Amino acid sequence: MYLSIIVPFFNSEKKSKRLLNTLHNIKDKEIEIILVDDGSTDNTYSIISSFKKENSDKKVIVIKQSNKGPGGARNTGVKAAEGRYIWFVDSDDDITLEGLAFIRENYKRGFDFIDFNFESTRNYTDSMSLLPGEYVGKEKCQTILLNNFGHLWTKVIKRKIIIDNEVFYPEFCIYEDNPLVFIYPHFISSFLKTDIIAYIHHEEYESVTRSKPGARFLDRLHTAAYGFKKGSQLTDNQDYMNIMKQHFIRLYFTNTVGSLVTVYPSYNWLVMLRVMKHYRKVSKDLGIDNNPFETVKGSIKYRAYLKANWVLSYLILKDQTGFFDTKRKEAWGDNA
Repeated sequence: MYLSIIVPFFNSEKKSKRLLNTLHNIKDKEIEIILVDDGSTDNTYSIISSFKKENSDKKVIVIKQSNKGPGGARNTGVKAAEGRYIWFVDSDDDITLEGLAFIRENYKRGFDFIDFNFESTRNYTDSMSLLPGEYVGKEKCQTILLNNFGHLWTKVIKRKIIIDNEVFYPEFCIYEDNPLVFIYPHFISSFLKTDIIAYIHHEEYESVTRSKPGARFLDRLHTAAYGFKKGSQLTDNQDYMNIMKQHFIRLYFTNTVGSLVTVYPSYNWLVMLRVMKHYRKVSKDLGIDNNPFETVKGSIKYRAYLKANWVLSYLILKDQTGFFDTKRKEAWGDNA
């Protein structure tokens, strides 16, 4: 097997038909398909079990587990995989047969990963902003990838990189991709960039990351801290550390606060103040003393609004660790 396609499913009966149809049309016997039902409460498991029966000419593995989040489902898939390369694909997205053909043509060249372009809302995008070609050399790759790793789902990654270095996803959370942009760059010595469109990203179905902020929305705080801690253990290069600090600020502070901004005082506004308060503690604990507003983009009015709320957040005297720990348990129970 040169490729394992791993797909996590969670209540996906209405949104997985498109991808399953593409997987059905794969004729290559050297591709295995691993479908992991992550604790669905609808008919997802029945659908993917039927898919396996209807595709007895392919190697299809179907796994059912209790809900661990998409990262937990992908980790389960990796441990069952035998392919030389692994492609993580979301159940509501799609892939192209052209991309699969390109992987077959190039997998023997031994790159640590192959990166494709993707289609989203009829726009064609290169998430890495790189010219097509070969990129070789650990230091060169490390610098490129720490500055802009791009999307994980546009990458077909060598399984040996994942297994040997234990580059697994954090479990019991969403925003599970965020930590890996801190980690993968330290293990990559070569990659192949192509302008072929291989991944089709869809947004017509609601997901936790595209819905109104709830308890699991705050997983972005957990995953940002998780990623920075892991990444900082892999290098003593101060330039790389500074890049990772900026990534942490962007993920923990800038993106989170920006998603909680409201015109009028609301619950989200209060949560924003709590995030600002907690950010000061967490960043201090991690040794990050960069000015968070250096990463904030937008109008003068928007930046002034955030700075005004930053000052207001000092009125919160109580440590917020308990609040965010409670939110983690609310989202994931005792597994958090």
